[in-house]
Amino acid sequence: TKKLEKVWERIGRLKEKYPSVHRLYQIHVEPDERGIHATSISWERIEAKSESRHGEYFLRTSLSVHNEEITWLIYNTIREVEATFRCLKSDLNLRPVFHKTDEATMAHLHLGLLAYQLVSTIRFKLKQFGITHEWREIVRIMNTQKMVTTHMVNTDEECVSIRKCSLPESKVRIIYKALGYDEKPFIRKKSVVPQLNLEKNIYAVIQGISSG
Repeated sequence: TKKLEKVWERIGRLKEKYPSVHRLYQIHVEPDERGIHATSISWERIEAKSESRHGEYFLRTSLSVHNEEITWLIYNTIREVEATFRCLKSDLNLRPVFHKTDEATMAHLHLGLLAYQLVSTIRFKLKQFGITHEWREIVRIMNTQKMVTTHMVNTDEECVSIRKCSLPESKVRIIYKALGYDEKPFIRKKSVVPQLNLEKNIYAVIQGISSG
């Protein structure tokens, strides 16, 4: 149990952090007999009129365009350009550039632009199905599906490796379906390496490390 004043203090911080949400909930804190500690906490949603949450959006422009649809289209185009630069600089790590030669720098920039074309194509296809996530959010969702590799040694002293994909979550399935991909990138893969070849491979790796 927490002290009553500490509980209300934390509730106050949450209300300050989420001002547009806290008015939709009524919070009840039950104190103990002495009124010092909180014994339970509960909340209920307040049904507010939808009109009270409606806002208004104003666009100010220097263009001599009197068509609202064209103005809105131009504004969204500017937003998309800004989002493009933000994606290049943050999500695709286009900068900073650590290369020392002009050729390496140009290659870095070209690869970044190619990567953005791929990102833009994926996001365009997803938008056709109402999925408007930023690229960072798409990567976070898709990273929930993992590839698991299990290694074991059988009775013949052979190294057996089995690689499988985890089951995708519902959000991952939606993205796969929108892009037309299978839910599992590959089926189960199994490889068996004899002990002799395994020792040779390990020896070759050690030799390569020592010579390098």
